[in-house]
Amino acid sequence: MENTLDTLFNPRSIAIVGATDKKEKVGYAIFKNIIEGGYKGKVYPVNRRIDSLEGYRVYHSITEIPDEIDLAIISIPIQYVPQLFDQLGEKGVKAAVVISAGGRETGEDGKKIEEEILRKARMYGIRFLGPNCLGFANTIIDLNANFGLDKPLKGKTAFISQSGALFTAIMDWANQEQIGFSYAVSIGNMADIDFGDLIDYLGGKDEVETILIYMESLPEASKFASSARRVIRNKPVIVAKAGRSETGQKAAVSHTGAIAGKDFLYSALFKRTGVVRSENVLQLFDLTEAFSKQPVPSGNRFVVVTNAGGPGVMAADQFDRWGIKPATLSRSTMEKLSSFLPPVWSHNNPVDIIGDASPERYRKTLEVLFDAGEVDGIICILTPQYMTRPYETAQVFHQVSTGKDKPFYAVLMGGEKLKEARYFLETHGVPVFDTPEEAVDTAFLTYQYTYRKALVEEDSLKVERGKNYQAVKEIIDRKLEDREYLLTEYDTKRILSLYGIPVNSTRNATTEDEAVRFAREIGYPVVLKINSPDILHKSDAGCVITGISDESSLRQAYNRIISNARKYKKDARIYGVIVEEQVEGDFELVIGSSYDKIFRQYMMFGMGGTMVEFFKDVSFDFPPLSGVYAHQMVESTKIYRLLKNGFRDKQPVEIDKLVDILIDVSRLVVDFPQVRELDINPLLVRGSQIYAVDGRIRLESVDQKNTILV
Repeated sequence: MENTLDTLFNPRSIAIVGATDKKEKVGYAIFKNIIEGGYKGKVYPVNRRIDSLEGYRVYHSITEIPDEIDLAIISIPIQYVPQLFDQLGEKGVKAAVVISAGGRETGEDGKKIEEEILRKARMYGIRFLGPNCLGFANTIIDLNANFGLDKPLKGKTAFISQSGALFTAIMDWANQEQIGFSYAVSIGNMADIDFGDLIDYLGGKDEVETILIYMESLPEASKFASSARRVIRNKPVIVAKAGRSETGQKAAVSHTGAIAGKDFLYSALFKRTGVVRSENVLQLFDLTEAFSKQPVPSGNRFVVVTNAGGPGVMAADQFDRWGIKPATLSRSTMEKLSSFLPPVWSHNNPVDIIGDASPERYRKTLEVLFDAGEVDGIICILTPQYMTRPYETAQVFHQVSTGKDKPFYAVLMGGEKLKEARYFLETHGVPVFDTPEEAVDTAFLTYQYTYRKALVEEDSLKVERGKNYQAVKEIIDRKLEDREYLLTEYDTKRILSLYGIPVNSTRNATTEDEAVRFAREIGYPVVLKINSPDILHKSDAGCVITGISDESSLRQAYNRIISNARKYKKDARIYGVIVEEQVEGDFELVIGSSYDKIFRQYMMFGMGGTMVEFFKDVSFDFPPLSGVYAHQMVESTKIYRLLKNGFRDKQPVEIDKLVDILIDVSRLVVDFPQVRELDINPLLVRGSQIYAVDGRIRLESVDQKNTILV
């Protein structure tokens, strides 16, 4: 069965609705780009006002066209587009590009028009790009169906942009840098075809080796996630996501009419799905060049070659910022280099081959390093010194790196003296960077694809219900029936315990004598806390007393807590006083879960305690968690090194136990979408002893799926 997107991107015939003889109009630009770009299919301009255009007959209506039409490109005022879709349906057109602006990005009226277009499209089985887009290019069939200025060069990269301005900027820059594309798509408002659709479609094309995306918002996170996880196994997906700051997010909303969402969740989603995120537009350009011109590194052991010490140090510093070290050269490699390099060479990585380095010295050095098993990629720096022969050295770079399975990145630090060398490399498939930092960032991020792809392939999403599912369901159903949505610590810990999360011994006493009995059973010292759904901030109310070591102190504490609770909130519902085993830990951690309307349920792990919001040493991911990604959550925090190795008198923590707890929490929130918020803080840890000593759960009466990954 033919994919409708094939009809869109590989049409045999195109109707351009809104084609015009007014050269300043979009309809004219699209028409000219198509007929001058070399497209071999049939083109039918449609305009009520004119009869001919550049030698082509102009039809007054799409229904007048006698032949079948695969694709309609629409550039008319958006208020007329819903009616036009009736004509497309009558004509049997199955694909469209709605260039017209004025949809949801303009407000409520535009949103209603957009919704009506989508309703008509679904009625007639039409898939469409836009509205508010520039169109697309398919260089394989020489179809330049957009109103950008330049026809893209042919290549193996697919580019999808949510911004029309950035779409044209990338195309212009790519032509200058001799970077080609197989497909370039301006996606616009994504009323119908979205990122997930295009990733799926382009990911299945042999003529696409890399998918590059500029993103401002993501309306279908679940669809994106499933598409990206499938495609990432065979080819990299790179995303430049705008709207990191609150200001940037507001700008994205006003520009696209969509909700930008929380940036940290975008980063977590990209990490989980294997997507590489570029930090800025410059980095997006750099990654485009690297992926399109060089092999992907198999590891993160990079070597830096330089004819100047300072730039080599700059590269080493940048590796350190990413948390990786340059490759350690083997004795054999060092001996080979020493056999021809001057005695004063650096004898280390970065490999400083001294300022008088000739093209031949670069050649011999690079040949040794390409053959070195401990090297996964090479960054080669050239600075213009008196003895430097830039053009000949650039030729060496190209000759030595061609056909190798390791990436090679050139850094040319200079201006006019390096102009010819730079142009030679750019036109011979070698990416060129202005600074060592740019090259290091690119090298690391291309390796990041290798690393994340391996995680995705290793990940195994097994969704199994907790063994005490029914018992927890009874608790949650009863609470929802009673409209008690904020659970007390006591009920929260009951649920956590049933799902395998370790809690310190916790009982609920309804009388003073019962509290005494529970304390004897648990063993002193104990902690007393109020058990009330109306007093969640127990410490603020004076309703937490620690270090209780005997019966007399316990009785006094019990009565004081009840009294303080009444003073704090006269009408508070008091279910009793919690009696807890007092436990100590070396580290306070936090595990949380919350809900976002775009990303659904997400999870957090990191440094806990009262300063959790200040330090923000936390990582995020999405349920369900496998062992692979639960471990990643722990490793992604700064406190991980302390947990793994211990610190002074603090013992190392059993990381596998933390991983198991994260998986159990993940299973709980997947099993019960009613759990909208969950907070375990602190999770006290000391060696193999781990306890959830406090927690809360907020419920909602929902039953739909609450994860974007399954």
